[in-house]
Amino acid sequence: MSRLDFRPLGAVATAAVILSYVGCSSSGPAPDDPASSAKPETRSVAKAEPGKAQSPEESGELFPKWPADPKAVVVVSGEMEGYLEPCGCTQGQLGGLIRRYEFVEQVQARNLPVVLVDLGGLMKDPAGSRGGPEQARIKFDVALKALNTFNYNAIALSADDLKVGVGEAFVQYLNNLTEPTTMLAANVEPGAGFETIIRPSTIAEAGPLKFGVTAVVDPARIAALQDPDKEALLPTVHPPDEVLGAVLADLEKQTDYQILMVQGEPEEAGRLAAAFPGFDIVVGASSLVDPEQDPKMLNDGATMLVNVGRRGKYVGAVGVFDGGDAAMRFARISLNERFDAPSNEVKKIIEDEYRGMLKAIGTVENFPRHDYVDGAPGATFVGAESCRDCHPNTYLKWASSRHATAFESLLNDPKPNTIYDAECISCHTTGFGYNSGYQSLAGTPGLRGNQCENCHGPASRHIEEPDNLAFRQALALTAERADRNRLCIRCHDEDNSPKFDFETYMTMIYHKGLDDYSDPKVHQGIKPKAEADSETPKGE
Repeated sequence: MSRLDFRPLGAVATAAVILSYVGCSSSGPAPDDPASSAKPETRSVAKAEPGKAQSPEESGELFPKWPADPKAVVVVSGEMEGYLEPCGCTQGQLGGLIRRYEFVEQVQARNLPVVLVDLGGLMKDPAGSRGGPEQARIKFDVALKALNTFNYNAIALSADDLKVGVGEAFVQYLNNLTEPTTMLAANVEPGAGFETIIRPSTIAEAGPLKFGVTAVVDPARIAALQDPDKEALLPTVHPPDEVLGAVLADLEKQTDYQILMVQGEPEEAGRLAAAFPGFDIVVGASSLVDPEQDPKMLNDGATMLVNVGRRGKYVGAVGVFDGGDAAMRFARISLNERFDAPSNEVKKIIEDEYRGMLKAIGTVENFPRHDYVDGAPGATFVGAESCRDCHPNTYLKWASSRHATAFESLLNDPKPNTIYDAECISCHTTGFGYNSGYQSLAGTPGLRGNQCENCHGPASRHIEEPDNLAFRQALALTAERADRNRLCIRCHDEDNSPKFDFETYMTMIYHKGLDDYSDPKVHQGIKPKAEADSETPKGE
């Protein structure tokens, strides 16, 4: 049966692609890549120790603390949460699939056999996507297509990923993943006809070794999904403890090492590792964006409990060495500028195909919009030029700030087509997401950049009636109120602006008392011109 033949089966009602958040995986430069400095130990004595911090940038080596080249490397990733690549809003941002691919390429270039496993959690809830639901659909498709390019051995089923729609996710798994990549959930029984989409386990060969890989997902998270296709496509979800014993026993007969991925609360991975000590590597979820450098060693050192944080900033590498049954060594790899690549297969998918699709379908133009509810009744966004005549000094203060050139930074971005990316546009334009706000460069050129109305609200009614107290009060904003309401954090978040400090940044844009309003003309009011009639930016 062809890959597309599965579409009409069961309750797969819709086929698109959905998820969220490209994002800027960042918290500034971070210490990199610890690896074990201990001498190899056998698993039989159960004393394999994780490593200490190391700096590959200084050594030029991927794993400078490892005693020798391992027999195989297990690369662990997961909980990417939609961060396909760093956005570039600030220096030192970590992560991205392009860099991950380059790291794997470097490992393989050393002729090291590799097993690739991912905990899932490719995306966040589409309902919270900064780019909107349509961009979320495209992003999920792109994430799966990119992972398939890696030739991942196993990806754990995630309830968060199923929020794109269970039927939608099944179609995307089917259409984007080819051998050897396998979706795993040992405690999930798919509906009839879909048994090949989600499997209980898989076996990956790496050099002389065989690795048995399985995964489980928290039943409560599946139960919480509100989806009409769920009952038909995921009719049975068992408690993990009911299935893992038999799966582990089967894998132990066929493989040298056994790996368990646990999609659930972080504590659940440790509990299952203790309950089923036969697993050599257990991959758990993380409560932190930045994981601890070292894994936990459980079961008297026989089991390595790994987490790699969230947002795809890091991957873990588990080296398997000679020495009795072979000892394991761990390295946490920071995906920083060291792994930037001028070109690779994943870069083509993300920078060319992905944003090309955003442009083609008009993700920005078709973004869901709504009225602005806290402003003066009927007020619309009109752009900073309409404020200039009455507030000339305030306008000059804004025009000299980086807020004013926020859109030009996208035009000059070395990554193509960022002005068609709703996630970028949301912080680089004015009024985006509102009915009268930014819609496109051609349609609303006067709302490019981060202008006055992003903080004060739509100003058309105030411009028409400057002395109307109610209209003025609707625009009033004190520094205290902005800080209390965390107004700036919407864009100056930990990813885009990790060093943001409200008081420091506010002094750069503070503009109270800059203008004199004694001229009677400023009290007369004007009819603001239609935003679409604003001057088109030069060079466009």
